[in-house]
Amino acid sequence: GWARVQQQEQITSHSSDSSFDSGTSSGGGWSQALLALTDSHIIWWETVPASPQQWSQPSRSLRLIQTRLVNHRSPIYQTEQYCICIRHGGEDGVSCHVIAFDSKSDQAAWATGVVATTLNAARRVKKWITQVGYKGRNCELTVDSDEGFSLKEAETGNIVFSKNFPELVNSSDDGARLLWLEFRQSGEEELDLGKNPKPLVFVIHTFLSAKIQQLTDSTRG
Repeated sequence: GWARVQQQEQITSHSSDSSFDSGTSSGGGWSQALLALTDSHIIWWETVPASPQQWSQPSRSLRLIQTRLVNHRSPIYQTEQYCICIRHGGEDGVSCHVIAFDSKSDQAAWATGVVATTLNAARRVKKWITQVGYKGRNCELTVDSDEGFSLKEAETGNIVFSKNFPELVNSSDDGARLLWLEFRQSGEEELDLGKNPKPLVFVIHTFLSAKIQQLTDSTRG
């Protein structure tokens, strides 16, 4: 459906926590957008596509497992009462997109839809694999929504470490290439991704959210 979108400036915070939950910086003006929610992406077009090719080329496409719906309350949105704020961890860092609707019911429906679809996408994807450097060795990091974290040497396949999600205490990154994961007992591990770690950081948090929701559903059931 139709909405109004404002993209905020890139956020360059080095902390994964503040990258998600701190206040947003001021952005540009609002633009009309035609929104759609698939099982894996939230996408929009600035005009109605006139051909199949234009439908396949949206103005913006955000992969849901790399997004997070955050608190949007801020004085800069006073002109738009019914908003949701979506942060996205991409190769260029964290971007923030504020989407305004005409009614409270539209706002609530989209917020609920984005959260539910994101958690479903996490359960479906289940696994994220990336090449990393670890203490001078070439390794492969697997983040599994069920099994947790597994690091193995690329050449030998030997397991360097394996950790469950409950063992994760904290995560942080330098916004450029380094990711630090702190685990209970073993402490902090430094991983060199060789690229911006934000996509992986957001995926980890989405997997955690999906696990919490699954546990909550199981308890209620």
